[in-house]
Amino acid sequence: MKANTKGFTLIELLAVIVILAIIALIASPIILGIIQNAREASQARSVEQFASAIQDAVAEVMYDTSYGGGDVTVNNETGVVTAPGATEGQTITKTPTYSGSKVSCTNIEYKDGFLKMTGCSVGGSTTLKFKYNNDPNASDTTRGSAVKETA
Repeated sequence: MKANTKGFTLIELLAVIVILAIIALIASPIILGIIQNAREASQARSVEQFASAIQDAVAEVMYDTSYGGGDVTVNNETGVVTAPGATEGQTITKTPTYSGSKVSCTNIEYKDGFLKMTGCSVGGSTTLKFKYNNDPNASDTTRGSAVKETA
């Protein structure tokens, strides 16, 4: 009788399965880390786009013919910009045009032409917070970029 030499033995198949399992165990944390980094980068870009929308709204308020000068305030939850009008008791309100993920910050400050935002979270995330500052005189070297806040 001729021996059947086609195919793999059970031991060979088990060895291949074990090797594939080891590769999967090594690759899983790497892939999960890449996914987490991509998620954080996406949220940082959302904060930057929100900051850009706020700056556009501030510029619209300042170019409004009824703008009376003075402090411009920004709502922390919605980013709505409010400024005093030229006539007493009048206010100018502009809502930033922004279509990304919902961004809310614990503090948004617009002072001397610079925007500073802290405690910004994206899409209801409570664990990941960002800060943003476009003041060129700030000590932070990442001005103009959203940076993850450390706890």
